[in-house]
Amino acid sequence: MKYVYPLAGLAGLLLLLIPSLMHFAGKMELDQMKNLMFIGTLVWFAAAIPWLGKKSAERKS
Repeated sequence: MKYVYPLAGLAGLLLLLIPSLMHFAGKMELDQMKNLMFIGTLVWFAAAIPWLGKKSAERKS
């Protein structure tokens, strides 16, 4: 269970990187790239906030 947030964060980052590279290569339309990158941003923030916030809370104790 402790690997769920890092894996979701990695998936979000891949949704930011891969569509931009595919658009640059001419294999994806601009609107589709924007939609996938928006989803990737939401996934990244949804996963990173509890994942990184948990580490800072552990350091304080």
